Amino acid sequence: MSPVTSRIPAEHQLRVTTLNINHAPDELERRTGLACDELSALLPAVLCLQEVRFEVDGGSFQLDTIAAETGLAVVSARAQHPTRDGALSGNAILSHLPAIEAGSIVLGTPDCQLTRADYAVLEATTGQTLIVVSAHLAWGGDQEGTRLIQMTAIDNRVRTLMGRYQDQNPVAILAGDFNTLPTSDTNRYLNGQGTGANDGYTFWTEAFAVVGNPEEAATVAAGNYWAQQTARSVGIEFPEMLPDRRIDYVWTYGWAYGRPGCPVAMQRSFTDTTRYGYPASDHYGLTVDFWMPPVLAQVPAVLASASDDSLIGRLLLLEEAKMPA
Repeated sequence: MSPVTSRIPAEHQLRVTTLNINHAPDELERRTGLACDELSALLPAVLCLQEVRFEVDGGSFQLDTIAAETGLAVVSARAQHPTRDGALSGNAILSHLPAIEAGSIVLGTPDCQLTRADYAVLEATTGQTLIVVSAHLAWGGDQEGTRLIQMTAIDNRVRTLMGRYQDQNPVAILAGDFNTLPTSDTNRYLNGQGTGANDGYTFWTEAFAVVGNPEEAATVAAGNYWAQQTARSVGIEFPEMLPDRRIDYVWTYGWAYGRPGCPVAMQRSFTDTTRYGYPASDHYGLTVDFWMPPVLAQVPAVLASASDDSLIGRLLLLEEAKMPA
């Protein structure tokens, strides 16, 4: 937690939670219930999900349950690839904030199962225009080139949206399961230390770098029951031998330190051992609080251009108008 957090009113903070919720059918109702229990305590304004399970008819028990239990509305959601058991998997964004627009970002990797990220443009209660992306990048130790292409596509789309809403105080937040380590080319691209697939540069601020707890770094732990099940499903006989990994992230666009959109607190979520003996997913989630101070109203042009005497006169008239007759 940042030392400035205690000096920031709660109403000037915006909470975003992200979780790869695991599309596997095993204990689906219980796992979704566990996620809802924690979300009811976290109370995020925005929830980014990856590996949401969709049925072939487009419905999603996970999304329907979370929306009903938390009051968050599904703003953007779409299935994009089949699961082993005949269902579909995709991303989603839920929020109680008003939506301006929402859709998907084509990642430019048609040979990968993961072809799109979801995005939403929301109205923050403090006046900012909030651009949120929920992303799930390519899986596999030899797929870093694919992930870099995908992240470059996301960055390009966010730049376009930042330009579209440049007069509306935009703040962009990217969250999700990147399937890659902090020192990877993909993350080096985001923090300005390497180039994207287009040989260009960008810069984002990672929440963990600002307010993360090194003792709570791992988002996929070898001891997680569901992480072990997932590992076995891809032929790993002894999943307990796997290293703990930090592969889930929350970033905010630009040099955000000390500015609106700066991360001020962070916690790992969905980790507790429960009465069922397992957590909600094979990933742990992340919850980040961002500083979002109220946007100051613009001074009307007629006042901004007035002389001192004229301005004083106008203000006196305004004060007189407020006085009782």
